Parts: sequence; structure tokens; C-alpha cells
Amino acid sequence: MPLFPLLDTLPGFRYKVFMSKRILSLILIVVIGAGCLPAGSQEAQTTATAAKVETIKAYTPTPPPSPSPTPTPLPAVRIAAAEEFIFYGDYDQALSSYEAALNAATDAGTQAAALSGIGRAQYLRGEYAEAVQALATVAENYPDSPLLSVTYFFLAQAYAALGSYAPAAKAYENSRLSQPGVLDADLYEWQGDALAQAGDHAAAIDAYQAAIDNGTVTNTSLLQIKIAGAYHAMGDAINALRIYLSVYDTTNNDYLRAQMNFLAGQAYTKLGLPEQAHARYQDSVINYPRSYDSYSGLEELVNAGITVDEYQTGRVYYYAHQYGLAFDAFTRFMKANPDHDGSALHYTALCLREMGRTEEAVADWNKLINSYQGSPFWADAWDEKAYTEWIYFNRPKQAAETYLDYAARYPSAAESPGFLYEAGRILEYEGLLEEAAAIWVRLIDEYPSNELSYRALFQAGIINYRIQTYDVAQVLFQRAMVLSVSNADQAAAYLWIGKTQQALGDQAAANASWEQAAQRDLTGYYSERARQLLNGEVPFESSPVLDLEIDWENEHRLAEMWVRNTFEIPVETNLKDLDSLAANPTLIRGRALWELGLYTQANQEFETLRLALQQDAVNSFRLLNYLVKIGAYRPAIFTSRQILDLAGMDDATTFTAPDYFNHIRFGIYFNDLVLQAAEEEKLDPLFLFAAIRQESLFDVGVTSSAGARGLMQIMPATGEELAADLNWPPYYTVEDLFRPNVSIQLGAHYLGRMKRYFDGDLVLALAGYNGGPGNAQTWRELANEDPDLFLEVIRFSETRLYVTQIADFYNIYKRLYAPE
Repeated sequence: MPLFPLLDTLPGFRYKVFMSKRILSLILIVVIGAGCLPAGSQEAQTTATAAKVETIKAYTPTPPPSPSPTPTPLPAVRIAAAEEFIFYGDYDQALSSYEAALNAATDAGTQAAALSGIGRAQYLRGEYAEAVQALATVAENYPDSPLLSVTYFFLAQAYAALGSYAPAAKAYENSRLSQPGVLDADLYEWQGDALAQAGDHAAAIDAYQAAIDNGTVTNTSLLQIKIAGAYHAMGDAINALRIYLSVYDTTNNDYLRAQMNFLAGQAYTKLGLPEQAHARYQDSVINYPRSYDSYSGLEELVNAGITVDEYQTGRVYYYAHQYGLAFDAFTRFMKANPDHDGSALHYTALCLREMGRTEEAVADWNKLINSYQGSPFWADAWDEKAYTEWIYFNRPKQAAETYLDYAARYPSAAESPGFLYEAGRILEYEGLLEEAAAIWVRLIDEYPSNELSYRALFQAGIINYRIQTYDVAQVLFQRAMVLSVSNADQAAAYLWIGKTQQALGDQAAANASWEQAAQRDLTGYYSERARQLLNGEVPFESSPVLDLEIDWENEHRLAEMWVRNTFEIPVETNLKDLDSLAANPTLIRGRALWELGLYTQANQEFETLRLALQQDAVNSFRLLNYLVKIGAYRPAIFTSRQILDLAGMDDATTFTAPDYFNHIRFGIYFNDLVLQAAEEEKLDPLFLFAAIRQESLFDVGVTSSAGARGLMQIMPATGEELAADLNWPPYYTVEDLFRPNVSIQLGAHYLGRMKRYFDGDLVLALAGYNGGPGNAQTWRELANEDPDLFLEVIRFSETRLYVTQIADFYNIYKRLYAPE
């Protein structure tokens, strides 16, 4: 549960948080004491509109309601609730709570806090003109408010969303001046962006340079590029060129170098120096063919009639997906260079395949294989030929033979073990199970030290279990157990030894093997699954009673005592608050970013600080307490484990530590949202908590490399389909996936749909959620209703790991919140 930054401005406010068995309840107590630590609002991507704000009118609050017969919450309580709604993504409720607080407020501090919150909520709702009115009223009428910097930031964001960039730039400047020395470099940069949008490029250059001169930016390349762009927009190609060349010389990033070459080439052209421009483009074509900017440079060269090496031209066209042009270039190259090394043949084959001319592609790979054994792409030709035979021609046995032929001819080649594994994988996929198993056993016999060999041996055992040759399977699993080097592998081997013994009718031996498995990797998937088999349980079997009540105050007290004893910390050392850590510049910067709702950037700062404290138990504990209080759950989880690591604890012994650490590591965050969604979709709440932990570690602002967003890591297209199915939220946009209330609801709905589709089987539901329902159905048919076999026939390693990790987390959640 995040704390509430606006309450920092209200004297005498303190709170306590309690977990009930069903919901998270806030008991807000007004006492004499210090304010709370800050949280933040959801970062939102602004969308420019055609509207302009020419004049600002003072914000007029909604008239107060008629007196109620029940006690009315204090304004401070309403602001606290509004801050929670902001963090959860419920901007409508946040706005209502802020307005109610404003109507009831009698002092300037509370009025400023409520009105600033109103503006922020309106901005997040997309009501930019209204947000400008509210925020500008705070800036004008409450100049001494400690929220002034945050207010100016959201005012700048709202102006920018309206396309009013000059006032946006001024608001960014005022935000910096209101809280100097904290986010100066960021605010200078944002001010520069707004000035550039407004067409004031000279002022933008000054702002960007001020950001660099601030000295807190470790990599200034982006700022330098922005300065060069401003010079270019002003017609000053000389200064723009100087910067482009400087960035090129200082970066090690190939894509950035190609970009700088292209921009430098454009500047040279503007200066009337085409030869220098062409040299820059040539450099990119030769050295950075994968960059799209190299393709743009190549087009400039071609249009200018400049001769370019045909092989290099072909590579650039290929990586730009211009396959016809690439094929022609490689063909011209080979015609002009009959003594080439065969590399061009590999690329022509790739181009032909992309153009649908697969027979010709295989012919080129055969030519490369037969005539150019010394080519750097010779082994790749075998690999691509086999892949094409399997996927494009649907000739799996022929593809497997291609791999096997290579391994037979060149057994000492580095690629041979991988090719053997691929041959087995193809045959298994096509249902030729005995042949696949025989090939995978060869791997452990012929290449015992190869990283693929142990997995191949284990999979050979699984195949023999599938075809019911249980005695052979048992021998293979016993061999795997002997060769295993990790506790997890030993547990897996013992579990499957037990499965084969059970299938052979020896239940006593099976139980003994599962007892061994249960002891090998105490918190790992296979050990937990072995315990379930001993108890006759299915995976994800829910508990009838949950205990979600946490006495945080007492748990923190016990954790503090444990830290003192474990690390021999003197009694006079302060562990109650941040103490000297409060002055740490990285923490201050992270806190400021968090207050602005820039969660990703804030978490980067917190992670930097955590790593700097890896050997410091005292400050790690102080940081942990702070991160939990503000709602920075992801870095809090890592920090909690960091303290346990410092104490020398492994996965199993961490559960002997005070509950405080494990309730943070496996938290029931966003409790009320999760409980509601779980009830609506008929899901175990602990199952949903485990899924969220796996997906995002409770990081509301996270985006994956594939583009999945938010707590439940939903892809934009999936989110759009789910929102349409639920007809909620109104006016859905992809940015809504960063709102916890939306992400949890949509993710739970999708999991619920998968659960219903697979008749309540949560293992299949998870596989469908991650790997697609069609694939999960295929694996289901292979597994013959055996949940353990289902896991092993999942053909995507990512999905298999996804299922096992959520199962691990679910078992831990049950251990913590569903005690027997």
C-alpha cells in the first residue's frame, strides 16, 4: 500500500495499515506527529489535442453537499483516499475524493493539496484544459505550498498535451526553481523539449546544455543529439555536424553510430560537401548493415549514382527487408567475383526463402554446402536447409536426416551436439518418439559435457514414459539422477523415478523416491510437487481458509531485533527511519521521480542505491522500510532478499527469518483489487498474487522487451480485445494497462477465461496465458491428463519456466497466508 505524498503537507497526520482476511483496510488516525513518506501517481503518456488555453480561470470547486447524518471524513482522510485511488489507477474516484476534500478544507495547506490533486487527476483523465485551470490556480494562489514543484510539473504536462509548448516550458522551469538541486537535469531537458516544440531552438539549446552542465547525467549522447537537432533546425549545419561527429566518436553502439553517420551526411550535404556525406554513408553500409539508418544512407548513395560494394549493398538491403533488391545485389556480386567464399550464396538463399522461392533457396544452400566448405556460413547453411525442409516443406524426417548427416560427417564440429538435439526435437514434435529418444540418448553418450546433453537424457526418459516403456524410462531417470549437479535436477529425477515405479505397480518404491525428491530442493518446483504426490494433491490446490492479516508494527519490531542480533548492530544505531540515508542524492532523486509518477525512472534510482548498499545491512534495512512505505514493491522485494543474502541464507532457510522479510518478498500488494478480481473470475487470490509476482514483481510501470505492459504484462492487442470483451474501461487506450485496477481486472479476466476453457485446470490455464491456448491444447493431448507429463511436453522453455515459477510462488504464498 503506498503512502500519501500530499499528506506530508498536513500537520499532525499519521496512519496505520492493517490486513484483514478479506480486504486491505486503512485506519487513519489524526494524532500529533510527523507526516508520511511520499508515493506517486501513475505516469501517463500525454496526447496532444488541437485545443489551446489562452487564458486561465481560477478553479471553482463543486458546491459542498448537503449535511449528512453520518460523520464526514476529515479532508486529510479524503486526500489519503484520493492518493490511493491515483496509485491504483482509479482517477474518477480520486477526483471525487480530492473535490470533497477541497470543499471541506479550511486551511491553505489542505486547500493547496486538494486542488493540486484535482489537477493531477484531471490530467490523468485526459481533461487537460481543466487540469491547467486547477494547477494554475494552485501556482497563483498558494506560492508557499511544498507541492509547488509537483504542481508545476503536471501543469507543464497538461500544457504540452494541449500543444501549448511555450507555457509548458515555463512551467518546467518553475518546477525546477521551486525545488532546486533535485531533478534539475531532467527538468532542463523537458524544458528544452517544450522549447524545441515551440520553435525556440536557441533557448532549447541553452536548456539542454544546462542539463549537461548539471553533471548528473552519465550518458549525455541523447542531450547532445537534441542540441545538434536544434542547431540543424536553426540552419546551423556546422555546429550540428560537429556534435554528430563527436557522438559518433564517443559511442560504442553500432545503431547510434549509423544514425550519427546519416545525420552527419545530411549536414555535409547542406554545407555543399557531398563527398564527405557519401563517405559517412559508405561507412555505415560497410560496418553497420543491420541499422535502418544504413539503409537510408545507401538510398542516398544510390540516388547520387555512387558505386557501392554489391556484397555490402546486399546485406543492408537484406536487413532492411528489401529482399528482391538484396538478391539482385548478391547475384551481381557473385557474377563479378567468381572466386567468392560462398557467403553471398547464404544470403541469396535467405532472400529466396523470404520471397517464397524455397526450392531455389535449398538449392543455393546445397551449392554452398558442396562447394564452399570453408565459408563462414557453411554450418549455417546446413541449419537453415534443415529448418526449411521441416517448416516450409513439411518433411520432418528429411530435416532430421540433414542434421544427423552433418553430425555423422563432422562429429567433432562445435555444431554437432546442437544438431543432434534439433534432430531429436523435430522427430519428437512429429510423433516419432522412439527415434527421438534414441538420438537424445546419443547426446549424453557422445557429448557428455555438452550443456544440452543432460536435458536430452531427461527428455529421453520422458519419451519412454509416454510410450509406456516404464522400465527403460526408470533406467534413464536413474542415470539422470546420478549425473545431475543441481538440487533441482536431482529432485526432478527422483520425482520421475517415482512416477515410473508407480506405473510399474510399486507404490511403496514410488513413495520412497518422492520422499527423496521432497528433500532435495526444499522450495523448488519438483520437491513441492513430490510432496503433493505423497499427499494425493493436484497442482494449485487451494486452501479453504486464508489468513491475510499482518501486524506490520509487530513484525517490523521483530525484524529490527533480528537485524541487530544477526549483524551485531549497536543499540544506539537508528533503524526506525532513513537516518543519514535520507540525505543520499540517489534516494532524493528516486523519491522526487516517484512523486511525479515516473515509476520506471524512480525504480532505476532505487536499484542503483540498493546495489551500492549490497554489503551494508543497516542501510539496506532502512531502504527496505522506505520502499515498502511508498509502494516501490519491486526494489523492496530485491532489498529484502539482499538482507537475507547478507545473513547467509539460501532459499530454504529464508523462511526461518522474521515474517516481515517474507511478507515483503511475497506480498499481498493491491490486496483489494486482487481479491475483487479473484472473486469475480472464481480464482484463488493467492494464485493471482503469484501470477502478478511472476509477471511484474508488482511493478506498475514495467514494460517487457516484447511490449507487454503493467502488473499483468498484457500485450496491447490482447488488452484491446479484453477491454472490448468486458466493455471496460471506458475509452480504453493502451496506456490504461499501466493502471493497476485495469491491469489486474483484464489479466484476471484472461486467466479466468483460460481456466474455464481448460475445465478448471490451472496448469493448462497458465500455459495458455503465456504460450497461447492452441499450443496448450496440443500439449494437453500429448499428456493424457497427467499434469506432470503436461509440464514436460510444453515445447516452449519460457512457458515451462513460467508455469513452474508461478507454482513455486503459489506454494510459498500458501505457506505464508494459508497455514495448515
